[in-house]
Amino acid sequence: MSFIVNIKDFSVATNIKKNTLLQKLLRNDSQYTSSVVKYHKERSVITGIFNTLSFRTPVNSSGEKSVLPLIIVLLFIILVPASLKADTIILNDGTFLVGKVKGESNATIVFKNSYGAFKIKRGNIENLYVSKSYKEDIEIRKKLGMDFDEAEIKRHYLAGQKELTVQEKALIKENELKAVKTGISGWIFIEGTGMASLGELQGIIPYGYGGFAGLEIGKTYIDNDRRNYLIPWIRAETGYLKYSKDDASLSGFTFGAGPLWLFPLTDNGRGNIRLSLEPGISSFQIKNRDAEDSTVTFTFHSILGYEYSFDYVSLFINIRYMYLFDKDVFYNSAGVSAGVSARLW
Repeated sequence: MSFIVNIKDFSVATNIKKNTLLQKLLRNDSQYTSSVVKYHKERSVITGIFNTLSFRTPVNSSGEKSVLPLIIVLLFIILVPASLKADTIILNDGTFLVGKVKGESNATIVFKNSYGAFKIKRGNIENLYVSKSYKEDIEIRKKLGMDFDEAEIKRHYLAGQKELTVQEKALIKENELKAVKTGISGWIFIEGTGMASLGELQGIIPYGYGGFAGLEIGKTYIDNDRRNYLIPWIRAETGYLKYSKDDASLSGFTFGAGPLWLFPLTDNGRGNIRLSLEPGISSFQIKNRDAEDSTVTFTFHSILGYEYSFDYVSLFINIRYMYLFDKDVFYNSAGVSAGVSARLW
């Protein structure tokens, strides 16, 4: 049975047939701030060599010009700076490290000094300086007003110039596999939303509000640069919505589930653009003056937003869209939602 009231006569179209669209939640992550990494411009130890040398090409005994001296100079220019480059790292807790960066990824760097080779999360780095010798590392400490042991700094510097050993490479690989949480994570969330009606009923029930709660499950994304961003999570939500004006209203419960994609904006994966598409069903009650009825129908929800994640808590803001199916009246709405999520495992 279908009950339709003339919209032009300021009535709500009330369809009792099972024609309801499940609202899809488009979830946005709050952003997490990534650490600032500063690089000092590397200066070659032979800066100005072209300005100080006269490149008059020597002549050998046969009267032919020799290019050997020029080749030697060029090799010196290329090889010497690379062998003398050092790195100084200041961690967020104030720890000062001298050595050499041996490798890097979106989430971590491989660092070596006299203690050996190890990985450091980028999120734990406050500043990273590139210097040409351990004496520059000492000058950095002086400028920062820090105590230092020159012999210790030199020892770390020299150790950092050595290549990674087979054992160090194997240990780093083993620790990487242990440290990267590549398992499945589960997050619960709650959010509130404000919606605006679109389509034929915009003048009848122009605005609405509601709340949602749900669960998101998928491959861990925090500090995991191995994750394939095209493989979606699964997102399921249930919520309550109410649209009303004067004596007309549309209210009820909705449920939806579908894929959730997370596209990282930060190296550590804590800041993400989120997109979700969720078909489902809804049960709505329709009132208009003395007329009242209810319906169960198909609905579709979608969210697009930004989220920032800490280790166990995330903040997000979304743009949300909902389409509600009715064979006689086209109804959809859009709005903004915001909320918080907590990590279960």
